[in-house]
Amino acid sequence: MSRSGSVEGDAAGMGQLPLGLALDDSALFSNFLVADDNALAIASLKGVGLGDSSERFVYLWGEGSPGLTHLLQASCHEATACGRSAVYLPLAELVEHGPAIIEGLDELDLVCLDGLEVIAGLGAWEFALFSVFNRLKESGGALVAASRSTPLNLPVALADLKSRLQSGLTLQVHALDDRQKREALILRARQRGMQMSDAVADYIMLRSERGLPALIDVLDRLDASTLQQQRQLTVPLVKQTLGW
Repeated sequence: MSRSGSVEGDAAGMGQLPLGLALDDSALFSNFLVADDNALAIASLKGVGLGDSSERFVYLWGEGSPGLTHLLQASCHEATACGRSAVYLPLAELVEHGPAIIEGLDELDLVCLDGLEVIAGLGAWEFALFSVFNRLKESGGALVAASRSTPLNLPVALADLKSRLQSGLTLQVHALDDRQKREALILRARQRGMQMSDAVADYIMLRSERGLPALIDVLDRLDASTLQQQRQLTVPLVKQTLGW
C-alpha cells in the first residue's frame, strides 16, 4: 500500500509533527461506496475539500466502523489535488505528544482531526483545540472533525469548545450493511485490477470479520498473493492465502 505525507501543500508551520504520519493513497472518494444514507455527507465533504463550500466546520460522527478515517483522508486528497494545503491528524496517535503539536494549523486551508473522543476531558488539549478552532475561523481555513459520538454527547469539559463543536454542520456517517460491504469489497478489488467473482465475495463475507477495516486487510493480503503467485482470485487461492 503506497502512502504519501499527511501534510501537503504549504505547511511551513507544521514542522513539529512527528514522523510516520501518512495519508493512505487509496483513501479516496472514488473508492468509498456511497450508501444512500451517506450521500449528503460525501457531497458536503467533497465541497469542503475543494473549497467550494461555505461550510467552515463539519463534524462527522458514526458508530461502529462507518469509514470516518477514510473520509477524512479523502477530503485531504481532494484538497491537495486542487493545490490547497491540508493535514490529517489521528489524535489517538498524537495525544501522547501533547497539544503543542497542533499549533500552526491555522496556516492550512483544511484540517481534518480524527478521533475527538480521545482528547475529550483533557483540559490542555481542549483549550488548544478551542484556540485552533478560533484561529482557523479567522484565517478562513476549514476544519473537519470526526468522533464516534455526536457533539452533544462528546464528554468535553470546556464549555466554549462544547459550543463550538455544536456550531457547524453535523453529519452522521452510517455503517454499511452486509450487502453494501460485499459491494464495497468487489469495488475495491476491481479498482486494484482484481476480478472478484460472486462466489469469492460470498466466501470472504462468510469467513471474515465483517468490519470494513478487516475486509480491507483481507483484500490487501489477497492482492499481494495474486501478484506474487500470478494467479487469478479464486476461492482456493483465498483459502491458501488466509488459511481458511
